[in-house]
Amino acid sequence: MTDAADPVAATPDEEMVGLIAQAQRRLYAFILTLVRRTADADDVLQETNAVLWRKRATFRRESDFFAWAFEIARLQVLAWRGRQARGADLFEPALLAEIAATAMAESVEYSRRETALAGCLQRLPESQRTLILHRYQPRVAVQSMAAEMGKSAKAVSESLRRIRDMLRECIERTLAAESSG
Repeated sequence: MTDAADPVAATPDEEMVGLIAQAQRRLYAFILTLVRRTADADDVLQETNAVLWRKRATFRRESDFFAWAFEIARLQVLAWRGRQARGADLFEPALLAEIAATAMAESVEYSRRETALAGCLQRLPESQRTLILHRYQPRVAVQSMAAEMGKSAKAVSESLRRIRDMLRECIERTLAAESSG
């Protein structure tokens, strides 16, 4: 819901644009798995985006957006398959359904891990969080970070390894606590 008193609150359409934008990489990977050619995946993704937008009023905010979007993408893949010429090298429908189910399950797990990672990053000391986030900026290499910090590349690599290990352990603890609680 948009709060009329809050001028920066997103409208439902703005929220949907954000959700669709956030889903692009995962939807593309899912579609590419099912159609196998990048040009076809590009076309199916565009069709999927158009359907997501047209059907935005049917999405219920309390439900899982990714599940809804993946189901629409799966249906768009099926429609694309129906338009293909006979004899094309396509997956059998049963295999397509199995791949779609597996991709959806992995997407849910990916979301859980992504959320856990965000929480774990926030718990890191500021210096460690800054170091790990800096490393994953585009075109940032360990060697350039080491030069900026006045340390050896080996020392920076070792610090990054320790931080990654801490993050991995934190994510596993977080996921285990969710599962048991």
